[in-house]
Amino acid sequence: MAWRIIRYLSLVTLVLGVAAILFSFYLKDAMATGPGACETIAPDTVRLSGAIGDDMKACALSLLTPQITTVIVDSPGGETFAGRAIGNRIGDVSRTLMVDGICMSSCGNYFVPAAARGELTQGSVVGLHGTPDPFTMSGYDFEAVIEQQVTKGVLTPSEGAGSLTLYAEKNAKELAEETAFATRFDVPMGWRHYREADEGPLGWLRHFTAGSDQGLKPKNMMLVEGAMISSCLPHIETDGWQETLDQSVFSRPLRWTTLKLTGAYRSKGLTCKS
Repeated sequence: MAWRIIRYLSLVTLVLGVAAILFSFYLKDAMATGPGACETIAPDTVRLSGAIGDDMKACALSLLTPQITTVIVDSPGGETFAGRAIGNRIGDVSRTLMVDGICMSSCGNYFVPAAARGELTQGSVVGLHGTPDPFTMSGYDFEAVIEQQVTKGVLTPSEGAGSLTLYAEKNAKELAEETAFATRFDVPMGWRHYREADEGPLGWLRHFTAGSDQGLKPKNMMLVEGAMISSCLPHIETDGWQETLDQSVFSRPLRWTTLKLTGAYRSKGLTCKS
């Protein structure tokens, strides 16, 4: 009886230990979700961390002078207008983008393509889940929401009409900026996970080479591997990208399990069509 109790307690201790380690990995990534910040850490280096928004935009546009040749990032992403503005500033000069932690969503969408060189520190990843596109814009019936608000008396008819106008103008500006950014930095539709309004959630797969999506189970955030970044963004130097992922992410069960628990999946051999 005693040995059973000891074995049970040992198992509980092991489980709690593993849970604690997993949580520590999660906490490291979660820390990047705080308010966006930036700082100059060397005469030629600026670090951007946290959520992308107006605060990070104002700081980055001020600090990213021509003398800055390296940008270190650790960000879960954030607001797209701010992301494109920072990405455009990164691309004004030939710079190295060093991911030190995570570079997800708007960070991957806009910071990575604007760099001349991309690097990953040990355990770091870049993740994508799409940019604003016609499919995204068609997925939310804003007009029905406004009509409901007018019916309930929350908005007057004129206020409702004004909201619809502002919404349409914002969407038009969003798509125009997306096109301009993609044109400037040669960002292919595959990297953007681009879908037309009448395509399904996985319509972006058509922008990749046939058969290279085998084994993928898209859920949330695609982790960008060497084959994908070298084919989608050939203008960026990425020496050692896959080796770093293999050695410090995919071969480390705790790190990889933690990422999978957040819905991440691998791009594997997926490559952009030319």
